Amino acid sequence: MLLTFFFLVHECYLAWLAGSTGSFCSAYAAITLWQHNTLYQGGDSLNSSTTLVSKNGLFTLGFTRLGSAEPNASYLGISYNNDTSHPFWLANRGKPIADNSGVLAIDGSGNMKLTYSGGDPVEFYSSQSSATNITAILEDSGINHRTGRTWSLMSWLSDLVPTPTGAFTFEWDTNGKKLVIKRRDVIYWTTGPLRSNTSFEIPFLDAAVLDFSFINISNADEDCFMFTVSANQFTPQGQRNFSMWQLRFDGGIEDLSTGRVYGRSSCKGNNKDGGCERWSGPACRRNRNSFELRRGYFVNTVPSKDDYNSSLSISDCMDICWKDCDCVGVTTRGNNANNTGCTFFYGSFTQDLSGNAIQYHIIVQDSSGKRNWIW
Repeated sequence: MLLTFFFLVHECYLAWLAGSTGSFCSAYAAITLWQHNTLYQGGDSLNSSTTLVSKNGLFTLGFTRLGSAEPNASYLGISYNNDTSHPFWLANRGKPIADNSGVLAIDGSGNMKLTYSGGDPVEFYSSQSSATNITAILEDSGINHRTGRTWSLMSWLSDLVPTPTGAFTFEWDTNGKKLVIKRRDVIYWTTGPLRSNTSFEIPFLDAAVLDFSFINISNADEDCFMFTVSANQFTPQGQRNFSMWQLRFDGGIEDLSTGRVYGRSSCKGNNKDGGCERWSGPACRRNRNSFELRRGYFVNTVPSKDDYNSSLSISDCMDICWKDCDCVGVTTRGNNANNTGCTFFYGSFTQDLSGNAIQYHIIVQDSSGKRNWIW
């Protein structure tokens, strides 16, 4: 039996994929794959022991394991064939399968579903739906002027939890014509306005020396952003390394092909360099305060408070501490098994320069060029 999947796409194609792991990939290449290639031959279903590989060998659809908070959890995802550890789209991001029972199949009524033991099926396409409804699983970044709907890429909650409830979103600012990272709906970092198809105002990713270009499509129906891969035709297919950006759980944008990270720890609270925005907070957090990673310890008599709320990421913990004038710092790991929750400290911190002590996010004060601990 021959099983071929055809995904119809929006006019703006894909800028990033809804339900994604937090990765931003080559949209145009992905679309070309799904529209024009036979994905699976020889059966009518896909399970945990099989994969679908595109004819051009660039993309793979299959089940994968991510994070380690739930060691047996698996997800159905699309990834580059040479890097299956970073899928850029997940079918069941908010609903992991607890074992290897996942099966993707088309039933006798023409409906494509992901089924698994102990849960309700995830339906991707119904034969009763209009063709354009398929675009619900492959969406672009920006805004649809006709419906008012906007799209953005959401980070993991922690490095162990892919669920789409993270603190950060990566999105296209249609008014400023720029890419922004928001933390809980507040701008955290920005590229500055798009200047050309190869650069932004703030030094970010220089597309001129990489393999992609930036495109902003703006018309009466929509305003969105995408980038397209321009692979060197003289480079053997097996040696091509296509770019991918990943929105990390800590608010950084990582270029997985170069290892460069933008945003993240460079945004410390009050600095505005490199695209960072100042954090809102009380008057006690004057312009010379900032978060720094420091190794050291708090003595046992220092007051502390644990919050086991599993919806709080480490960035949420830092934001709460920043807005509390008595807070000195937080741990770099959550106090729950899945790296969520917070521990706050309210007393003297002692730095240890040996390199062996535990790391903390500490609020420091810059006074006359010298950094002093706040307590």
